[in-house]
Amino acid sequence: MKQAEIFTTTIEGKPSTCLVLGGKDTELPGYLLQGEKDFGYIYKDGRISSWLWKGLTLAEGKRCIYFDAIPIFSLWDLMDTKRGAAKDVVSDLCRALPLLDDAFLDLSSGILPFWRMYGIEGGGVLILPQSLGDLLSSCADDEERYDNVAMWVHHDIHPAFSLCDEMAQILYMAAAGFPPFSDADTREDGFRAIPLSLMNSTLDKATRTFVDDALSMSLTRQRDIAGNGPAQRILGTWMASQVERLSWKEDITSDASTRECTSFREGQHKRAARRIFWRKKGWIVLSVIAVVAVVGGITASRVKLALTPPYTYGMDDKQIIEEYFTGQTELDVEKMDASLDKHVKSPAELEVTNLYVNRQTRKAYEAIDAITNARTWIADGKPAITEGTNIYGVTNVTIARTDENSYRVNSEIWTPYPYDEGNTKTPTEGHTIVYHYKETQDFVFTTNKRGWRLIASITNVSYVFLGAEEVGLTPKTRPTTVQMQPSP
Repeated sequence: MKQAEIFTTTIEGKPSTCLVLGGKDTELPGYLLQGEKDFGYIYKDGRISSWLWKGLTLAEGKRCIYFDAIPIFSLWDLMDTKRGAAKDVVSDLCRALPLLDDAFLDLSSGILPFWRMYGIEGGGVLILPQSLGDLLSSCADDEERYDNVAMWVHHDIHPAFSLCDEMAQILYMAAAGFPPFSDADTREDGFRAIPLSLMNSTLDKATRTFVDDALSMSLTRQRDIAGNGPAQRILGTWMASQVERLSWKEDITSDASTRECTSFREGQHKRAARRIFWRKKGWIVLSVIAVVAVVGGITASRVKLALTPPYTYGMDDKQIIEEYFTGQTELDVEKMDASLDKHVKSPAELEVTNLYVNRQTRKAYEAIDAITNARTWIADGKPAITEGTNIYGVTNVTIARTDENSYRVNSEIWTPYPYDEGNTKTPTEGHTIVYHYKETQDFVFTTNKRGWRLIASITNVSYVFLGAEEVGLTPKTRPTTVQMQPSP
């Protein structure tokens, strides 16, 4: 996490505090510097007072906002050097924010960005105006914007409870030593933070339980507590009273490497991986209805085929295997299944069926072939393909006999999506990605009562990632509309 950089120096003969915007060459957006300065606020010893920054300066080789010297510190310091001050800072925020109106707070993101809140040594908080928050945001990179805003946005939270949730997140950060939702798996897993109750911590059980419960509270409970008023209102009543009762320590330590935490992380990673998979492969789910119809037709055709010899009748085993992969490349499930023994299922059937349905649907609605045959594409020198289309197919099939009825088959498969999330590659503009794998499979054959040679099983042995190739895209062409001329 990139923490705010703060230092004290002398400007025009007066001690001043500087809040760094960036390096000396940082470009400042002029539209944010027009008009009068907006006031911020200081809350200290139960009283709130207006505060105004002085201006912009270049100090210690850095572009800064400066103001009369105040011993402020970043809330990120609560994660390490000032963990013991977290309760007091949160308590002051709970008392200060209800005194400020909606227009000043601007909770459009659901939370108050970290770069607008600062602790004061000895007690109290400084809250910057939205205009300074916008200036800090405009000078920040994507990582800083994520750390100070997006990381703290807890999805599916009752809006009136959002600031209470943010205060609970700050307490969690101080207790655990890291923000509750900083890990990608945590956010993918429905924002389930590693419970403080699973850690070895110097904080008492009641304090850890309160923070855990606040971050996992149901929407119904949130509505019961917060109602439907402004998000800051409930801070000064419910949240402030809860924080007051917490037992906090100056020297806080927490160990998140316990066996229970490790087990939680492992389960969370699996849940997050499944969620990512289904989100990225959602287009397959959208094809389910059409797939049912296709599979129904395939099932009916299998009944008929069971009574007649397959078209591969008379071919030897190797020819049958080659025909199987030709069917896969052509998205022809019937050809793939032609020589399968009863109850044998091709491991590629679902993948091929989904691609086939996608291709037929887009042919009907867009008049394009959405899937380019990998063998044809390679034979043509790997040219650019039409925008919105993909490449699929099996090439370089080699067959080795291992015993009388068994074969080890190596092939190369080209797909529009990775089989392992770790292989994912983002294409550059005007390109798409085709993923290239070496596939090893074992085929076993049998001879049925009618004397037909059939595939008794297909086993996937391994996939080896060979690379991800960028393929150029050409714009779609629109069908030409022919104007009919009236007869003379």
